[in-house]
Amino acid sequence: MGNYVNLKEKAYDIIKNKIINLDFHPGEYLEEKKLGELLEISRTPIREALSRLENELWVKNMPRKGIFVTEVDEHLLNDIFEVRIHFEPAVLEIAFSNLSSVKLQLFKSRFEAYENCDQSERDKLDNDFHLYIFNSVDNIFVKNMLNTTFEHLVRVRRLSFDKKSKERIAESNKEHIGIIDLILAGKKEESVKAFRNHLEKSYKYYLEILF
Repeated sequence: MGNYVNLKEKAYDIIKNKIINLDFHPGEYLEEKKLGELLEISRTPIREALSRLENELWVKNMPRKGIFVTEVDEHLLNDIFEVRIHFEPAVLEIAFSNLSSVKLQLFKSRFEAYENCDQSERDKLDNDFHLYIFNSVDNIFVKNMLNTTFEHLVRVRRLSFDKKSKERIAESNKEHIGIIDLILAGKKEESVKAFRNHLEKSYKYYLEILF
């Protein structure tokens, strides 16, 4: 039983990561048999992994056609940022007293040196900062919800990798530094407002470059 569960988890993790990293492209057909051959896993754990991935909106089961990787469309982007804009500022407010000034200073130094980083490093820094904030909340339900949302965002970022403007990258870095300065100054209300504004600008930006 344990081995079967491990195979199901392995299939789930590998397929999801291939979708996030665009090894499986939006709209691509996923055939159970070929997935089984690729992962060297029998079809039953593959099927259960795909069912879980469908529940998390990574794949879509189309009757009489099969299973396809979900498209990244305007509706999906809206859903991602609806969660982020409403919940991430609230998480910052809850986590405010748990945030480490030492770690925040390190993040600030990394954002200030963004010009020395390539785009993949910049995306990772952005991810790391947001993940740090909502992983500072001691609430497993919040973490699970936002981690799933954030994994979808990573795929969006990869799709927009070659479309990002230097102006928005510089602006986003300044916004992050401003948020950190407000947190370090103990200004909770102002930092939450700045965080929400940052997310709203990010949403509009991704709408513009992707659609």
